[in-house]
Amino acid sequence: AAIAQPDAYVLKPQREGGGNNLYGADLVAALETMTPSQRAAFILMERIVSDPKPGALVRNGHVAAGDCVAELGIYAAFLADRADGSVLHNSVCGHLLRQKLVGVNEGGVAAGFAVLSSPKLV
Repeated sequence: AAIAQPDAYVLKPQREGGGNNLYGADLVAALETMTPSQRAAFILMERIVSDPKPGALVRNGHVAAGDCVAELGIYAAFLADRADGSVLHNSVCGHLLRQKLVGVNEGGVAAGFAVLSSPKLV
């Protein structure tokens, strides 16, 4: 499916920090040439397409305004006893909202592609 519709997917290396994601023709070329062990270092994900909203991103004192998309991550901690499967701890620990301009494929804040934002709860 990803080779037939590469714009609907992203191939991400299993590491933190943003960058080095593969899209479109680069994704197809990688999937067609990678060995199974090379593929194991990546995660193939279906792209989430959200409705853009007008916004202003501020980074290092510079403002970039335009249509933006946001990604909300909810973080949790889970601990279980492997012996009997009982849950010892399961709780939500926090959240992170990243926002970037429409048309920017990458999403890493530290890599300079997105900024941190705050959710407006309604």
